[in-house]
Amino acid sequence: METNETIPTPSAAADLGKKIKLTLETKRLLQEIEKEVSDLDWNLEDKFGVVPRLSQPAYHLLLAGGKRIRPLLIALLSKALETSFDKLKPCAIASELVHTATLLHDDVLDAATMRRGRVAAYLKYGAHTAILSGDALLSKAISEVAQMRDPEILQRLADTVRELVEGECLQADLVGTVHGDIDAVIEVARRKTASLFAWSAWVVGHSKNQYAKELFHFGSHLGIAFQILDDILDWEGKDTGKDRYLDLHESKLNVVGAKLVNLSSTAASLLEKSFSQADKHGYISNYKELGVSLSSLKEYNETLDWAKREAEKHSQFSLAHLEKIPASPWKDLTIDLSNRLLARMK
Repeated sequence: METNETIPTPSAAADLGKKIKLTLETKRLLQEIEKEVSDLDWNLEDKFGVVPRLSQPAYHLLLAGGKRIRPLLIALLSKALETSFDKLKPCAIASELVHTATLLHDDVLDAATMRRGRVAAYLKYGAHTAILSGDALLSKAISEVAQMRDPEILQRLADTVRELVEGECLQADLVGTVHGDIDAVIEVARRKTASLFAWSAWVVGHSKNQYAKELFHFGSHLGIAFQILDDILDWEGKDTGKDRYLDLHESKLNVVGAKLVNLSSTAASLLEKSFSQADKHGYISNYKELGVSLSSLKEYNETLDWAKREAEKHSQFSLAHLEKIPASPWKDLTIDLSNRLLARMK
C-alpha cells in the first residue's frame, strides 16, 4: 500500500448513526456490520511485485473513504436472511472493487479534478496508470468471485460489468444533445448505477436460495432512486461538497435537465446556445451561469418536484420488494439505511 493508512469504515453506516436516533441494540448491530465490512481483505498488490504502481490509484481512492453501500447491503441482507456473510465476502469485495474501477475510469473520461475530497487519481498518477488500475480492479473482482465456484454468480457479475459499460456508451451518445428523453436517461441510470446495486442484493438471495428475485428488484429500484437523487443534488448542490451543475459543464443532461427541456422551450433554447459553444472536449465555460438561469425559470420548481416524486417512487418500489423478506432487526436496519441514502432530497 502507498501509505500506512487504513481504509476508512463505511461512511454510510456511520452517517446513519448520526442522523437517526438509534437504540443501543441497533447501534451494536450497526457497529458489527461496520467491522465486518472494514475487515474485508482489500489487498490489491500485484502478487508478483512486477507492477506495484497499478495499485496506487486504487488505494488513493479507497483511502479517501466512501459510503461502501454495496458491501454494506450484502452484509446486512446476509444477516437478515441468516446466511453466511463469510461465504459472501468475495462478493462484498467485488462489488466495491467494480464500483471503484468505474470511478477511476469515469474521472478520466469526464476530466474530473476531485473525488471524495482528494485530487482525482489520474491527475496524481497519470491517466494511463489510472485506467489500467481500474482494469486491474475488475480483474481482481472477477478473481474474488471465481473462487466461490458458483458459475451463476460469476456470469451475473460479467453481465453487470457489461451493463455498466453499455450504460456509459448510452450516456456518451446523449452528451452534447439537447433532449427530453427521460426514458433514455433512466435507462442509463439503470445500467450505470442500479445494475451493481441489483447484483449485490441478488447474490444474497441466490446464496440462500430464497428471495433472489425480490432482492434483485429491491437493489435495482434503490439504485435508480439513488441516481435520481444524485441528479437532483447536481442542480441543488445541498450537502455534497461538490460544485453545482457539473453535468451541464460536461454538456450532459441528467434527469432534471431532460425534464426541464420537456417543460420549457426557453430552457431548450438556452441549452442549445450553450452546448453549441462547447470546447473540443465537450465542456462549456459558462455552465454556472447557465445553471442559475435555468434554475430561475418558472418551470424549474415543477421539474424538481417531479424528480423528487420519481426518486420517491423508485424508493417505495425498492422497499415494497424488501418487505417480502422475513422481519428482523437486520431488515429494519437495511430499511433505515435505504431511507437514509435518500433522505437528503427531502
